[in-house]
Amino acid sequence: MINEINTLDFSEIVKVQAITQTIDTENLFDREYKELNISPIDQFLTNANKINLLWVSSSDVSREMATIAFLGYMSAVESYVRALVRGLVQVDIHSQKSVSLREITFGAALHHTKQLLPEALMDEFSFTHSDNIKKTFSDLLDLKLSLNNQAETEFNKICQLRHCCVHRFGKLGAKNAMKLGIDKHSALFEKPLNLNMNDLGLVAQNLRSIVKQINNSAYKEVLNRTFPIHKNQAQRKEWEKAGIVNMWSKNYTDDKDLFRVYYNLFSTKVDTVKSESAQSMYKKFIDCRVEEIARKNAKK
Repeated sequence: MINEINTLDFSEIVKVQAITQTIDTENLFDREYKELNISPIDQFLTNANKINLLWVSSSDVSREMATIAFLGYMSAVESYVRALVRGLVQVDIHSQKSVSLREITFGAALHHTKQLLPEALMDEFSFTHSDNIKKTFSDLLDLKLSLNNQAETEFNKICQLRHCCVHRFGKLGAKNAMKLGIDKHSALFEKPLNLNMNDLGLVAQNLRSIVKQINNSAYKEVLNRTFPIHKNQAQRKEWEKAGIVNMWSKNYTDDKDLFRVYYNLFSTKVDTVKSESAQSMYKKFIDCRVEEIARKNAKK
């Protein structure tokens, strides 16, 4: 082969097929797609159920297919977090106040719809560790997620496996081994992830549990701050000055429209065990806060 300056070219150690047609990325996305009018948790469950259909009825699953399904579940988790943050910015006044001073790119402001604009807030956030997810809720929405140690440990473990799949075609790297436990993984460097059907099912099951825990924790924290309980009169006056007040009349008939906005964001109609009715969940929430106030006053 002769190169451009007419000298011999020895670089062609493999035969290169010329690119004769470029990929039109704008034609690869579904222009007709409309966001489903379901809660973020139901979006996650629906997506996870679709991934299940790719393999659960098979007698066996190849290493490659298991990896693809595994990455699909992780993508469903990230999509859930984004959808929930976006939904809270749209409906929750405290979340709106928290993000009001955050900057977004001009391009995002120019091209995003009002409903999707909060997506731009998450451009710099990652969801590949439990701390990253908690930081997203804390920094953007001023929400403190409470996840138990087992859920955090399990999610972080799964995230290390994801890193192997995305960056190393499933093979275990030294940093991943260190985080997973070098004592048990030192002999597995550069060995590929090999999920069997039971392993994949366990990953899917545990991710469901983790996402549901995130959902319930965020639900509790979001509702609690709509019905704050002050420590003393000084704090009460401070909160009232800042506009932090109880948003509820304690009567479902009066509050149902507002409550259903929150209920619809966090409840499930897809899961095997459906969420209790909005009225039932409202009563539980109000009764719980009233009881907390009674306990606080009893200590005086």
